[in-house]
Amino acid sequence: MTNIVQHRRKLERSQNVKILASVIDWTVALYVVVPALVIGFFLYKDFIINISTSWIVHIPLVLFIVLLFIITRIGTIRTYLQRADRLFLIQNRKQMIRLKRAGLYWTLSKHLILLGSGLTLLAPIFIIVHHVTVLELFSLLLLLFATNFMKLLLQLKLRKWQQLVSTIFMCILGTVCFLYVHIIITSLIYLILLAYCTSYYNKHYIYSTKFFDQQVELDQAAFYKWQSLLFQIAPELRSQLVPKLKKPRLLWKNSKSMFRRSDYFIEELVCKTMLRQKQYRLGYLRFLLSGIGLIILVPAWAKIIMLGILYFTLRSMMQSVIQQILEHKIWSIFQVSNEQIHAASRRLLKGFVDLPLLCILIIFIISLVN
Repeated sequence: MTNIVQHRRKLERSQNVKILASVIDWTVALYVVVPALVIGFFLYKDFIINISTSWIVHIPLVLFIVLLFIITRIGTIRTYLQRADRLFLIQNRKQMIRLKRAGLYWTLSKHLILLGSGLTLLAPIFIIVHHVTVLELFSLLLLLFATNFMKLLLQLKLRKWQQLVSTIFMCILGTVCFLYVHIIITSLIYLILLAYCTSYYNKHYIYSTKFFDQQVELDQAAFYKWQSLLFQIAPELRSQLVPKLKKPRLLWKNSKSMFRRSDYFIEELVCKTMLRQKQYRLGYLRFLLSGIGLIILVPAWAKIIMLGILYFTLRSMMQSVIQQILEHKIWSIFQVSNEQIHAASRRLLKGFVDLPLLCILIIFIISLVN
């Protein structure tokens, strides 16, 4: 049984490595990942040094606790089951139980490590700003771990509106217990809750085969999680998904020309394509707004660096989008020269990249002067 678990984990790791290698090649790693890690380290170090005088001191502790209860979750309890196991492994009950139990232990241990790592990074905020002890942080770790396990079990049994109500209730209960109940009593309550959740899962999902099909579907969704995310993000791969029937978009349909000059028809078609296609429109806005958000959050010395990184990355992204649009078959109908394409690309980059970043730079300079 151990060999089966190891084999299926190895298969999943190889799949994820292939996906990661297809997304992050050496150029992305060299120009994006490594600079992001280096800048992130120095930003975190600067944040810790100046934490007593930063804006974070004005945020109450209760807000941090509520946000942690809301955003932390366990994705899926892995079982490493496959549909063929109904014919083979299901006949050997002991092996099936070991397989499910190994998936449970792996899921919970991974989530515990992630929670511990996150709380370790947030520990300076709790300890320095809000004077939380290390023992209380361990208690918070237990609260989050048990609550997330409980929420996951409720997702398997309840409807969506019931899940929402139960999530709000557990968030309020956990916050109140952490802030107002003695740490020993709180820890005992949540240890009992954790033991009950484990016993319930063992009884209904490990020792029983009643929910076999549901567990297989959830595990397959977890197995192909990164593949599905890649298909949703990449426009060139999204065409391979099953199309969804939608009503035709009326945005810019039968509209007049966007530009007064007739020789700007390339720019007009590209702009209208970006306005019509959701992946282009939202991708550009998401990229630009996330960069602006990072520029606002980082210290003054890092704003220029982030602005430069945003300029080159946004320019590369827009060049890729323009190239994808210009590779459409419709352009074979038009008699367009390479000079016209290059001129249109330059004008589009000025409008979509240079102009917004110039406005950001002007606002940044004005804020420094004032």
